[in-house]
Amino acid sequence: MINCDVLKVIMAKGSGDSNLKRISKYIRNGSPYSFSEICSSQQIMCSIGINQEVARNICESKEKALILQEQLYNNEVDMLWIGDDNYPTGLRKLDMGNIPAVLFYKGNYNLLKNKCVGFTGSRKVSESGIRITDSSARQLSSDGIAVVSGYAKGVDITAHRAALQSGGSTIFVIVEGILKNRIKSEVKELLDDKNHLFVSQFLPNLTWSASNAMKRNNTIIGLADAMILIESGMEGGTFNAGEQSLKNRKPLFVVEYGVSKPTAEGNTFFLQHGGVPIRGDKNGKPILKRVYSALEQNETEESYEQLSFNLG
Repeated sequence: MINCDVLKVIMAKGSGDSNLKRISKYIRNGSPYSFSEICSSQQIMCSIGINQEVARNICESKEKALILQEQLYNNEVDMLWIGDDNYPTGLRKLDMGNIPAVLFYKGNYNLLKNKCVGFTGSRKVSESGIRITDSSARQLSSDGIAVVSGYAKGVDITAHRAALQSGGSTIFVIVEGILKNRIKSEVKELLDDKNHLFVSQFLPNLTWSASNAMKRNNTIIGLADAMILIESGMEGGTFNAGEQSLKNRKPLFVVEYGVSKPTAEGNTFFLQHGGVPIRGDKNGKPILKRVYSALEQNETEESYEQLSFNLG
């Protein structure tokens, strides 16, 4: 349900996620006021630590919020905020600074109730990395596990497409605002009403930026029950996703190549710091037994104690 008061808070000059989290915490701690009452009163907002000028901006942003609300409705976009009861549990487990206060989504939201595995890897992935991604996504999808990734070139789009081609489902976690999203040719003909979900944590009309790609990684990790890292260099978005997976104690499975690859230097690092190796059978098909085990065991600390290793 599109919440106009949430839109007021995130659209107001000087406001954003931090104030939504502040209001949510205040309500959870027993606020005598409703969310709507808080967002309509400068006095109440100031009493919980919101800057006076920002509080005024929130109160005055109603008209802009109503316009955006109509845009979202006309584009069949819905939303959740951190104060909603059905906000994804996995996202709540992230470090507070990495939790997106709002999710805008379009598609089948019920996919988030499935077991989900996230894929991360280089845009310039090798041919063998493409084959491993494709095979892994198909295996998981055939067993009803949703594939989550970031809708970028290389590993991401390969995982999305393989999931859809095998009759499974996929969740696209995008970098831009959801009203700026465009359906890519690689998946356009494969989408139906039930097999996909687009998710964005950013203002709906925001355009792509590299810094937001890093923020998006945490959302993929929070939505996934386990992560598969295909190929990573020693810096950049995929390396960041691997680091954040370990820091958030998310089971991280890393492809172990038999020969050194310039696009996979980071794989060795993560295997040395808590990642669980994915190897192939005699035909080169990735063996995902440990991934399935992680999903069945619900990420118990006992099973993945190695994930607590210090990355330093």
